[in-house]
Amino acid sequence: MKTIHYIYIVGLVATVFFVEYDLTRRTELRENLAQKSQQKEVVSTPVAVTAVPILFDQGENNEIKKKFVAKFKAESLQMAQLQNDPEEVQSRLKLLAKEMSTQDVDGMFEIISDDKKDGDQRALAIELLSLRNDTASLLALQNFVGNSKNINGTKWDRKRELETVLRAQAVESIATFPQKEIAISTLSFLQNKVDEKFLSDRIGRAAASLNNGTPTLQQQDDAALKKLLE
Repeated sequence: MKTIHYIYIVGLVATVFFVEYDLTRRTELRENLAQKSQQKEVVSTPVAVTAVPILFDQGENNEIKKKFVAKFKAESLQMAQLQNDPEEVQSRLKLLAKEMSTQDVDGMFEIISDDKKDGDQRALAIELLSLRNDTASLLALQNFVGNSKNINGTKWDRKRELETVLRAQAVESIATFPQKEIAISTLSFLQNKVDEKFLSDRIGRAAASLNNGTPTLQQQDDAALKKLLE
């Protein structure tokens, strides 16, 4: 069972900066590998970064949308509280993810891409997109990671911890896509698009984990955090 991303989001904040300690060394290795890979056929991503998705539909599904939004807001309010039964929370979120329509996915993209929104809501939106695990949700996550600006026009600043953590969470969600080949192709597309060193490195390590069976990003984070606390 996948671990609920927002449960360890605080730990990820600390780990982000620890992981950067050896980024320079890993970046050099990655660049060497990238030069070799350029000699191979480039695999195009199955989905492409597009403009901001449309807003929620105002038609006959408006009542369904309202019910979903109400449940979403209720869940986000519980995120700051101690969860006594993580498995029960996970089951609840899975059911909520199944209720999402295409318009709901668009709405989740808008939330995660708006740096003026509440951080708990943004983290929960990424989790729901990850649990939905279909092409539409993958596209939303890809757009979020690949866009250098948020939907309100604010350029992503690496110094803002939450922005970095949310994008790291989105990368991990992409890596859990059930069709491994699509996940790898999407990560490869993003690595060619993203210039920021930390995020590009994280994308590369996620792809390497899928290709080579190395520890997942969460496992790497857990190990790094454990070492940091020693």
